[in-house]
Amino acid sequence: MKQLVLFLLAILLSATAVAENASRPVLLAKLEELNGDSARLVGEARSAQAKATPFRIDVTLYRESLRTLMLSNREIGEEKDRIPQDTLINMVRMSALLNSAAECKTGRYIVCPPELMTKLTTQQQLLSEDLDHLKAIPAGAD
Repeated sequence: MKQLVLFLLAILLSATAVAENASRPVLLAKLEELNGDSARLVGEARSAQAKATPFRIDVTLYRESLRTLMLSNREIGEEKDRIPQDTLINMVRMSALLNSAAECKTGRYIVCPPELMTKLTTQQQLLSEDLDHLKAIPAGAD
């Protein structure tokens, strides 16, 4: 329980730091971190050995981190320096799919149907491609 509280505190502090330092490089770093989190969660769901409660907590943390990122993105003055809306929509879709996976509980573990796993994998590939594309484009050139 102590580790969970420390983890939640770390997420809160990092979310606050992103909100205070809203700039494209900071947001891209947070986006890359979220992409890593979603890849990890998809992998855990695929394993069919992810414990349900920690998985659900991680999905909630993912959603809240995404929310903070989206709010910080709005605070950037120049539209051209913001993360594109299409990328954010893809992140929201991933969040929704992860929420669906969090409901796939069989006993103490997350076990999802093949259709959902296919959607999760496809969405994760799309997010990774979006991130690679964004990192290759200089700020203001979108």
